[in-house]
Amino acid sequence: MQEDDIKNYLKNHPEFFEQNANLLAEIHLPSPHGNGTISLAERQQLAQRDKINALEDRLAELILNAQENDAIANKIHAINIMFHKAKKFDALEQLVSAQLPEQFNLADTCLRVWAEPLDTSNRANLVFSMVSEEAKTWITALEQPFCGQPPEMVAEDWFIDSAASVAIVPLHNRETIGFLALASDNGDRFYADMGTDYLTKIGEIISAALSRYLQ
Repeated sequence: MQEDDIKNYLKNHPEFFEQNANLLAEIHLPSPHGNGTISLAERQQLAQRDKINALEDRLAELILNAQENDAIANKIHAINIMFHKAKKFDALEQLVSAQLPEQFNLADTCLRVWAEPLDTSNRANLVFSMVSEEAKTWITALEQPFCGQPPEMVAEDWFIDSAASVAIVPLHNRETIGFLALASDNGDRFYADMGTDYLTKIGEIISAALSRYLQ
């Protein structure tokens, strides 16, 4: 008799276990936890307990992720309200340079815009600093925010200190008008293939806020 024959017999005759209940206690197998041998019934109980523990761990992980996502969503909502209340361009820029790092635990931020301001006096703001053509071309080609190690075209004046990882979010107003770069001193904070939905939302909020001040 082959192993498959035994499997098929037991599948097709579930009454076997009812008629031979004592056999389950007599058959001993190695413990999955390495503590000698245990009965087949005990092994099944341990297997079920392990599955339940794994499901509980997974549920706890999902709950934690949901709580973290909810906290991020609340922060983005609060930032959105602040941008709507900003009455001057300088106030908007301060929200990016001060509030974003504080709210999202960032080392630094960099906001650059190459569209022309409506008020020429704003032209002196650091936001309108020169951006290389290489960087403009690279950022304009982005279909979603970039996350990972700082690319070579990151200029020295983007951040006060060198970043271990960055997120670069293109800003749009019918066309690409600039970018928001977020810096972290944690090399694992921003990484390739991470979700970018929240970064995209932040980019949309800032793009809309900037549109009031640009030609």
